[in-house]
Amino acid sequence: MKRLAFGTLSAFLLATSVIQPSLAIESVLQGNANESSFLVAKKSVVASGQFVTVKKQSTGSAQIISKGGKRYLELSTDFSTAKGPDVKVVLSRQAQVPGSIEEGTYVTLAPLQKFQGKQLYELPSDIDLDDYASVALWCRQFNVTFGYAPLS
Repeated sequence: MKRLAFGTLSAFLLATSVIQPSLAIESVLQGNANESSFLVAKKSVVASGQFVTVKKQSTGSAQIISKGGKRYLELSTDFSTAKGPDVKVVLSRQAQVPGSIEEGTYVTLAPLQKFQGKQLYELPSDIDLDDYASVALWCRQFNVTFGYAPLS
C-alpha cells in the first residue's frame, strides 16, 4: 500500500512539474507574441509607380507607404539610376517631369542615399500628398531630371 501511495504521489509530482512549466512557457510566448505585434507595425501602400528615364537611365519602383503613423518614400530593391553630383529625391507636382524643373513645382525630400538598391525616406508630416503627382530624381547642380515615377 505504501508503494502504491508513493508511486501515485511520484507520478502526480512528475506530471505537475512537467505540465506547469510548459503552461508557463506557453503563456510567456503568447504574451511576447502580443507585445511584438504592437512593436511591428504593418505598412500600407498609399501610392506607387515605376521609374521612367528622362535624361539618365532610371529603373525600379517607388512607393509611398504608411507605417506606424508616419509616411515614407520607399525605393525598391531593384531601383537603379545613373551616378551624378548633387542628386536629390523630390516630389513633383507634375505627373510627367520634364528634363529640367522649375522652382515651385517640386519639394525636395533629401539627397539620394545611393544610386541603386532599396532606400527609405521619411516624409515630412506637413506635406499634402494630393499636391504631388510623382517622385523624381533630380540633379540640382545642373538642373537635370534623371527620371521620375508617376504615383497612382
